Amino acid sequence: MSSKSRIVLLFFLLFGVKLNAQKAVINQNLYWIRYFNQLSLSEKFTVHTEFENRSFFEGNQQHHLIVHSRIHAKVYQNTEVAFGLSYSRQSPQDPNSTVSLVVPEIRPNQEITYSNAISKRFNIQQRFRIDERFIRKNDGKVLMDAYKFNLRFRYRLQLAYKFKTELPLTLKIANEIMINAGKQIIYNQFDQNRIYTGLEKGLNKNFSLELGYIYWYQQRTSGNQFFERNIIRLTANHKMAV
Repeated sequence: MSSKSRIVLLFFLLFGVKLNAQKAVINQNLYWIRYFNQLSLSEKFTVHTEFENRSFFEGNQQHHLIVHSRIHAKVYQNTEVAFGLSYSRQSPQDPNSTVSLVVPEIRPNQEITYSNAISKRFNIQQRFRIDERFIRKNDGKVLMDAYKFNLRFRYRLQLAYKFKTELPLTLKIANEIMINAGKQIIYNQFDQNRIYTGLEKGLNKNFSLELGYIYWYQQRTSGNQFFERNIIRLTANHKMAV
């Protein structure tokens, strides 16, 4: 290797070490409690409604309250499109924060979901979602009158396996990546990655409980700070029909 090549290699190695040294990862543990309702209007249309409360284990502090509502339409045998609206209230990201500011967000969204049944027990589902995020501006302590806007693109791949049991028991494994877009996004085009595994147990034909674990890795707006979160989520799934 020539001396010039060694200098170039050394530069990149030192630069990489500097980047790693500047990278700050904050580890947090949370639990989410979720209610998911599917209201069937017809063979083609279904309304999905979710209420989710997210809290830190540390101090049992509130982290996030979010409500989703979407109408799903089956366009092909294995394909659904959906249009909806989400509303959330974001509490401080630090459970020990002395600031009690809660930031509201309004989020129209659209998605398309494709399901492929490999067998009677094994299903692969792909979901692509677009979020239009209107987040209330603030200075870290006080809310302002205006909203900031950015787009977020989400892709999720989920595998589901149904065990042969008297009441339905389903293993779910999923991976979702989210990418930011918009003029205000400078350093964190990558938003977050969520990896999920969980078990859903049917109690009857309309009601089931699901317990899962989420590994959440998120880049903050600074670009060199990240959240690494371990999350336990309990979901009550409820199916209804008009």
